[in-house]
Amino acid sequence: MDVRRRLTRWALARPHVLLVSPGPRALRWAAEAELDRRSWPEAGSPADADVVLVAGEPGPSTSAAVDVLMSQLPRPRVRIDVDRADDVGRRLDGVVAALADVSGQLAEPSGDPQALLRLGEPSEAGGQGDHGGHGDVSEHGDDGGHGDHGGHGDHGGHGEHAHHGGEVAGLPMAGTAPDRDGLELDSLRVSLGPVLPAWPTGLVLSGTMQGDVLTGARLRWIDGDRAPPPSPDDGRPDDGRPDVVALDALARFLRVAGWPVAARRARAARHALLSADEESVRRGRAAAARVTRTVRRSRFLRWSVRGIGDTHGTAGDGIPAGDVLDRAYRWCAVAGGGLPVASAPADLGALAGMVEGQELAAARLIVASVDLDGAAVGAEYGRAHD
Repeated sequence: MDVRRRLTRWALARPHVLLVSPGPRALRWAAEAELDRRSWPEAGSPADADVVLVAGEPGPSTSAAVDVLMSQLPRPRVRIDVDRADDVGRRLDGVVAALADVSGQLAEPSGDPQALLRLGEPSEAGGQGDHGGHGDVSEHGDDGGHGDHGGHGDHGGHGEHAHHGGEVAGLPMAGTAPDRDGLELDSLRVSLGPVLPAWPTGLVLSGTMQGDVLTGARLRWIDGDRAPPPSPDDGRPDDGRPDVVALDALARFLRVAGWPVAARRARAARHALLSADEESVRRGRAAAARVTRTVRRSRFLRWSVRGIGDTHGTAGDGIPAGDVLDRAYRWCAVAGGGLPVASAPADLGALAGMVEGQELAAARLIVASVDLDGAAVGAEYGRAHD
C-alpha cells in the first residue's frame, strides 16, 4: 500500500491544468503565475486535463459548459473554483491529495454529458471535445526551433450535424453538402469553445467543416453581456499597462502556435513587470526584450504561420493590418514600449470573415492573434454560405 501511495503521488505530482477564466484578467494572471511557479503544465486539450481551474464566477452558459467538460474528463479529476488572487495558492495545495483520493474519486457522480447538454442550448454548452488540443509539441531551445505549429488535437464537437448525417451512439456523423465550387463534400457541424486552452473563455466559434475547410463561420460570446468585471480585490492598478497586456497576448499566441517554452517566458516577463519590487521589474523588462527578440528572429515561426489571416494591407474593426505574424510582431513592439495598444475592441464580424475558408488550426491562430479581452459581448456575427 505504501509503494502504491508513493507511486500515485509521484505520478500526480505535476497535474495538467485547464484554466477557465470568466473573471477579471488580473485573476487569470495570478492563477497562471502560480501554475508557472509550481511548474504544473497546461493541458494540451480538455481531454488531457487532470484539473479544471475556474478563475472567476462563470455565467450560466459557461457554467453549463464546464459541467459538461468535467463529466467527460477521465478520472482522476478535480475542479477548483477561485474568485480571489490570494486564494489561488491555497486552493491548489490540496489538488494532488484530491487526485490521489481513490475513494473520493469513485464516490463522485459521473454525470451524463448528453443529459447535461439537454439542459441548455447545444451550441452554448457544446464544443467540449478535443477541439483545440495540440499534439505533443517538442520543447524549443534558445535557437528558436519549433515543434509542429499546426499540431492540433481531435476536433470532435457537440454541434448539430448537417444534411442528415445521422447519429451513431449519440454522436453526430458527417453528411454531404455542395461546396462553393458545387462539389459534394463531407459536411459536419463543429464548434470551438467556450472552454479551450489558450482560448478566450466564453467565445464560441461555430461553423461547418467541408473537407478541411471551415465555412459558415460564426463568432459569439455566450452569457450575453457578462463581460469580466474589474475586481477591487484582484485587480491591480497596472493590469492595463500596454507592455503587460502585449506580453499576455503574445504568450497566448505562442501557446497556440506550438511554442510553449516561449509562451512561458513571455508570461514570466509579464509576472515580473507586475511586481512591486523594482529589481523584479528590471528583470522583467530584460526578459521581455529577450523573448520578443527570440520571436522576431525565429525563421521557423515565419515559415509556419506567414500569410495566415492576412488583411491584405487594410486595418480596421479593431484588427491591425497584416497577417498573424505581423500582429505577433506588433505585440513584440508594444511589449518593448514602442507602440500603444489599440483601444477599439476587435469586431467579431470582421474576425469571422477572416476565419471563413480556413483550416481549424489556422482559425485558432487568427483568433489568438487578436486581443479580445474586454471586447463587447452579447452579439453574434458570422458569414453565411455563399
